[in-house]
This record gives sequence, C-alpha cells and structure tokens, in this order.
Amino acid sequence: MDRFALYYPHIHVRDDDWLKYTALYWPKMARIRPPGYPLQDSPAARELHAARWLLDFEPPAWAAAEVAEPFLELLHEHGAALRDRFGLNRIETWGLPVAEAVFGNAGGFSAGSEEAEEDDPAWLNPQFGYVHTSRISERLLQSAVDHELALDRPGRGGMWVAMHPQLATVYTLALAEQIAAENCLHPITDQTLPHAAMSGWTFERLAAALLDDFPAEASAARPVPEEAFAFLAFATVIPADLRNVPIEKILEIRAEFGSELDGFREFTAEQVQRLGAIEDVRDAGLYQEYLHTEVDREVRRRLDDLDDRMRGAGLETARALANVRSVALPPLAAVAADAVGVNPTLTVPAVVAGCIVGAPLQWRRKRREIAQESPVGYLFQLKRALGPDTLIDKLRRAWPL
Repeated sequence: MDRFALYYPHIHVRDDDWLKYTALYWPKMARIRPPGYPLQDSPAARELHAARWLLDFEPPAWAAAEVAEPFLELLHEHGAALRDRFGLNRIETWGLPVAEAVFGNAGGFSAGSEEAEEDDPAWLNPQFGYVHTSRISERLLQSAVDHELALDRPGRGGMWVAMHPQLATVYTLALAEQIAAENCLHPITDQTLPHAAMSGWTFERLAAALLDDFPAEASAARPVPEEAFAFLAFATVIPADLRNVPIEKILEIRAEFGSELDGFREFTAEQVQRLGAIEDVRDAGLYQEYLHTEVDREVRRRLDDLDDRMRGAGLETARALANVRSVALPPLAAVAADAVGVNPTLTVPAVVAGCIVGAPLQWRRKRREIAQESPVGYLFQLKRALGPDTLIDKLRRAWPL
C-alpha cells in the first residue's frame, strides 16, 4: 500500500510550485484542519481539494494527549529554564526577526482586525508562533500558561495559543510525527525548518532541541530520502518552475499515467532502501551530493536506455510502413474486391493510406507499452508532457520517424 503524505506545519500550503511537484508524486496529501476553520486556499489547492487529492481531517484528540506527555515532563523538569528562554515576559529579549514567527498571526488575525483586543497589544505581536487549541491537550495548555510560556485568545477559526516560535515549531513537528506514525502517513513540508517531523520526539530530543545551544547547521533537518530522490529525479526531466503549468494539467497527467506513477514510486522506494548506507553521512553537503550522484547514475542511465528503446520502436514502425508499398493484395482478397464491384487496383493505395493513418496510433501504443515496462517510464511521460518543446519534439510526437 502506498502511503499518503501529511502536510505540516501550516494549514494552507504556501508554495504552489511545491504543491504541483508533490501532486505529481504522492497518491494523496492530508492536512490537519481545525474544525470550522475557514479555508483561504490558492486556486491550485482548491482544484486539488475538489479532486479529493488534498484531504482535510480534524486534529485527533488522542494525538494531542500522547504528544503532551514528553512536553509535560519537560515542563516539570526544566520549567524554569524554559521560562528563562521562552517566557512571555521576556518577549522583548527574544531577538527574533518578524520573519521567524513561522505561523504568522492567529489564522490571519491582525492589528487591523475588528476582533483585536485593544487592552492586550502583546497578543498581536508578530513575533509569536501560533497553534490552534484543537491541536493541544487541555493539560498541556494549562501547564504552559501556568509556566508563563503561552496565552490563548480568539482568532480566525477558533481559539489560538501564542508562544515563542521555536516552541510552536517543535510542538507542531512532534504532533505531525505522531499523527503520521499512527495513520501510515508520510510527513512532508514546503518550509525550511530547523528540525524534521521524523526526528523521534522523546523527552531527551525535546530537551536538546529547546534547551541545548548547538549550531544551526548541526540541527538542520536533512531532506527526507524518498522525497529528495523523487524531486531530484523530476528535476532531470521537467522545469523547476511550474508556475505556468495549470493544475488541470497535473491532474490530467496523474489520471493518464497512473500505472507509470505506481512503477516509479516502487522504484523510488527500492532506491531509498539501497541508500540506507548514506544515512550515517554527517556532513549535509556530502549527503546531498550522494543523493545527486545516485540520481544521476540510477535515473539518467535508465532514461537514456528508455530513449534508445523508443527510438528503436519508432524505426521499426517506419520500416513496417515503408514495406507496405511493396505489398499486393492476396488473390482471395482481390477476388472478394471484384465480387463487390471494387477495382482491386484501387485497394492497394487504400491499404497504404490506412496504414499511414494508423501508424501514429500504433506507435503511441508501442511507446506506452515500453514506458510502462520501465521504472522511469513516468519520468519519460513527464518530460513529454511538461518539458520544453522543440520543433523536432513536436514533429516526433505527431510522427514516429
């Protein structure tokens, strides 16, 4: 069974290019949407939502309860240290640029909103990170409030909890990991975050992420192997900028080449298993270079082989067509033609014409069969569907010579 993806940390996808790439690979993508939360999706996200590729589900209470336990332990053991670093009374010393408030204001809640509380300007401070209360257990929320690490107020789509952005980020990643692990989902994101939702959020891991002062490069989240391999493979055949590709085209490709996509996903999973040896590579730059090298070796080689097979099939079709002109009707067919009043001499050009008309269809069928047999056949189809066209590309698609 192919796992669905789970989008985090936001509700709305922030990058439509990333969304299109993701839709070209994952069977479906779920997101955690609080009950009653009003959507403001992009047109591309709305189309994918209508097609039931982008799925909404409410934050499960069991996940919030389970994730709360290591955080409650952390508050009990290191409450003073957390308050000293992330306490609301120290917001002016956080020293964070506005851009690092990764969740923005509460669901779009801004200073210009009619709901703004004039007596509580701190609530509108853009340096906060926000988490919807439906994602946090009441026990954890109360403990965070008691430790002066959070406050809750109404915002768009319900109640929101404001806290230091690093607290909001780590909590949201831990929640996404728990939900993904228990629902056979694969967590993915379009954001550059200091940690991944596949880090194993134990008490010790939380303490290290929130209290230890280690360099940013040491804690930076590596690309997830499956996602990275697939996207690097895509980059070999389609443009990086999909801004001008309508989402309808993406849905059309998914519908038309589903069998090729299944084969490519199986191939990617096999490659990721084989790449397990590089998980111990410590340097992020070298890790990425290993990935690039493997894609070049495993994907490009197969694409070159597939191109050779396609050209060979085209030549076979061309030779067969050239031989048609030397074929005469068998005697029995000539007698039958004469019996119905058709001049046998006219049937040879008709046969030739029929072959000429049918040859492109035969070529397309043969090409599809070859693509379905190759683990990178999906990439070949993507290249044809989304890659930049030259005149010769267009002519080859219309005629296999």
